[in-house]
Amino acid sequence: MMKTITWITADYMLQVDLPILHKLKDIYTIRWIVYTSETSDKKKTALEYAHKYGIDITFYCIKGHRYSPLTYWEYDQQMKAISKRNSDVYYFDIIAFPYLLFAIKKNISHNKVIMAMHHGHIHNGMQMRYIYKYYLSYLCKQSFSFQYYSQTQAKYFAGDSKRCFVIPLALNDFGSSNSYPPENYVQFLSFGNIIPTKNIELLIHAACKVREMIDHPFKIKIVGHCRNWNNVYQPLIKYPDIFDLHIESVPDKDIPILFSSSHFLVLPYKSVTQSGPLRIAYGYNLPVIASDLEGFKESIVDGSTGLLFKTESVDSLANILISVIMNHPNNYNEIREKQRKYIENNISQEVIISQYIRMFNSLLQ
Repeated sequence: MMKTITWITADYMLQVDLPILHKLKDIYTIRWIVYTSETSDKKKTALEYAHKYGIDITFYCIKGHRYSPLTYWEYDQQMKAISKRNSDVYYFDIIAFPYLLFAIKKNISHNKVIMAMHHGHIHNGMQMRYIYKYYLSYLCKQSFSFQYYSQTQAKYFAGDSKRCFVIPLALNDFGSSNSYPPENYVQFLSFGNIIPTKNIELLIHAACKVREMIDHPFKIKIVGHCRNWNNVYQPLIKYPDIFDLHIESVPDKDIPILFSSSHFLVLPYKSVTQSGPLRIAYGYNLPVIASDLEGFKESIVDGSTGLLFKTESVDSLANILISVIMNHPNNYNEIREKQRKYIENNISQEVIISQYIRMFNSLLQ
C-alpha cells in the first residue's frame, strides 16, 4: 500500500511545489492542501494543476491577518481536521510564523512533520526580521524534520542535524517559447519585483558606465513591479536608449518569452537566500550574472553556469558586462553549454525528485 503524504502549500510558495508534486504522486498518495483566498489567481492555477494530474486538493483560507492572535483558533481547527487524515507524513511549505506553528505542535505528531525552510539567516529585506530571528531559533528546537533549499541557509540550523535535509529548489517550467535573443546586440534581463535588496540602481549605474566606455550595442531590459520607480530609479538613467523598461507585474504566461529572448539574466542583489529568477533562468538555459553573495555562489559556478562580480561594486559589474559584450557570442555559447550540463547532473527534475524520495522514505522506515 502506498504511503500517504498530506502536503500543505501556501499560495506564495506554489511555484516551489508545482514542479515536483505530480512526480511524487506516482510514488505516494498525495493529499494536497493549498492556503489561498477565494479570489486569488493562484487558486485557479492550483485547481487546474490538481485536475490535470489527478491530485486530491482542498483549499483553506484564513479570514483574519496572519499576524492577528485570533488566527490561532482558525489554524487550530484546520490542523485538527488535517490530523484526522492520519497521514504518514505532513509536509508544510508555508511560513508558520507566528500562530500556525502552535496549532501544528498541538495537533500533529512531531515525528511526522517536515517543515520546508526557505530561510536560515535573516536578511535585511525580510518583514518583521527582528522578531522573526527569535521565531526561527525557537522553530529549530522543535522535534520536527526540516528541509532547506540550500547549504548556505542550512548551516544556520541549530537543531539535530539528523533531522535536517537539503534539497535544491526544483526548476520551474512556465512553458516553451519560440523566441530567441536578438542577433545584433546583447540583451541583459533584470526580472522581479524591484525592491532595495535587489539593488537595481547598481545595474543602472554599471550600464551607464559601460555605455561611456565602449561603443558596442547592448540593452538592459528591466521588468518588474516597483512602487517608487519614478522617484528613485528613473533619475539614474543617463542614456535611455540602452534601457528597455517594463515597470509592471508580469503574468506567468509572459515569462517564457522574456527569458528565451535574452542572453543573460543579471542579479545585482545586496542579499539573497534563494532566488526565484535564478531558477527560472536555469530552466530556460539562460546564463546568469550575479553578485558574489554566498547564496549565489552555492548555485552559480563562476565561468560555468554564470559569472560573479564583487557585491555592490559598479566597476566589477561594468567590467563583466563589457567582457560579455566584447566576447559575444563565444562567451554566451560556452557558458550556456556548460550550464546545460550542470543542470542535467545537479538540479534536473530527476535528481531533485530522487532526493525528495530519500527524505520521505527516511521518515517512513
